Amino acid sequence: MKRTLIATGIAAALSITFAQAAEINQKGATALKDSLTQFLPDQARRSGFLTVKPAGERYEISYDFAKLVASVGIKDFKISGLKPLLVLAAPLDNGQWKLNSDNDVNIAVEGKMPDGKRTNITYSITDMVFSGIFDPAISYLRSGEATSGPIRMVSKSGPEEVEASFAGMTYSLASANGKTAGAVDFTGKGSFSRFYERIVAPETPPVQIRAESLDFDVGVEGVVATKIRDLMSFILALVKNDKPSEAEIASLKELIRGAMPFFTALSEKITFNQFTVASPVGDFGLGKLDYLLTMTEPAEATRIGIGARIEKISTPPGLVPEVYAQLMPDMADVQVGIADLNFTNFVDVLMEVDLSKSGPLPEEQGERLGKAFLNDGQLTIDFPKVIAKSSLYDLEASGEIKGNPEEKDDFTLETTVFARDIDRLIQYFQGAAKVDPQFNQASFAIMMAKGMAKTEPDGRLRWDLKIEDGQTFTVNGQTLQ
Repeated sequence: MKRTLIATGIAAALSITFAQAAEINQKGATALKDSLTQFLPDQARRSGFLTVKPAGERYEISYDFAKLVASVGIKDFKISGLKPLLVLAAPLDNGQWKLNSDNDVNIAVEGKMPDGKRTNITYSITDMVFSGIFDPAISYLRSGEATSGPIRMVSKSGPEEVEASFAGMTYSLASANGKTAGAVDFTGKGSFSRFYERIVAPETPPVQIRAESLDFDVGVEGVVATKIRDLMSFILALVKNDKPSEAEIASLKELIRGAMPFFTALSEKITFNQFTVASPVGDFGLGKLDYLLTMTEPAEATRIGIGARIEKISTPPGLVPEVYAQLMPDMADVQVGIADLNFTNFVDVLMEVDLSKSGPLPEEQGERLGKAFLNDGQLTIDFPKVIAKSSLYDLEASGEIKGNPEEKDDFTLETTVFARDIDRLIQYFQGAAKVDPQFNQASFAIMMAKGMAKTEPDGRLRWDLKIEDGQTFTVNGQTLQ
């Protein structure tokens, strides 16, 4: 987290030219410091928490957060262990900057929460090492590498306690020019090894969560870095004003429109490997857990998608009766999205709001902004992939549902379902009915569904399902209601 703050602070150094940076001297150090602090509140600048001095062929930037905290004057909390974090910045021949840092973090926070509970938090990172290339042309990092040793956090608030740790971390950042002029594509990959978390709370059994590793892969394409930089710089300067002028608000709106759509595509994948939850009844586990997030550019037809994939589910022995345990999937993959969101219309409506007034938006304007996302008041939810597989079944579905959120019965659902080896599942239900007679109903329902299915060339059964106006239900063109 603090490394992110450091990189963000350096990204604010917009006025430093390579000619100034090439001469490592006190004048250059003063100019760099002024650039790094020019958007900070006056109280933060006066605290002296940020210093810059020449150090051979580089500048040494020091972030003394203890001074910053002291200047704020936090009443109910005491923070100890805040040592200055150092970053070395060296100019390169191409006008970019080489950044290096090597720090440890070990802080403790003691205080009292608003409800009166005493709170203690400790946070530590060992051997936090970072190196990267900062490009003033985009006011951001072009590349970077980061590693750390053990990371640990312990929080105690009254009888509640949370402990979380990683054995270590690796991270890399890369960038390339985007398809359009001035755009940049960023990719980031990394891994946290041996994740552990312990949760203790009153009246509930303690829980322990483990994973051999937590891997992540993030990508964002078509970032208009310079326009976003100009927008953020303007906003940081604007927040200093108690009441922005009409001209300033007009400039802000113009910058927002100019920076749209901000990016063209975003993707994120987080994977837990050998994920285990230990509880008093036994261990629950997943061989693999994937979380996915995707988003297309914020424009007239934006899609935000989420997904989850699980493999090799395990439960404590005897917790789930065998007749039901065999029905659990060996693999399940679900992807769902909200499609056709109109971000352009949302921004147009937002630009009509009087941003000079403080406080929350009136309820009427809030509702109008919410509806601005929906074209003709219609919300579209798609599910391009829903898969479940085991030794007994192989199911796959896709489709979408569309309707007006304010009209419960005004929706249309279209989906296609495929199934393999359905006879095996029917036979299982018929055998399981000897243990639980309710399986007879499931067996009968599947046999009826089989009779309405189409057979694909590859042998799979197919059902095209459709619900119109929330009432009419058809299967493969045959109306059932």
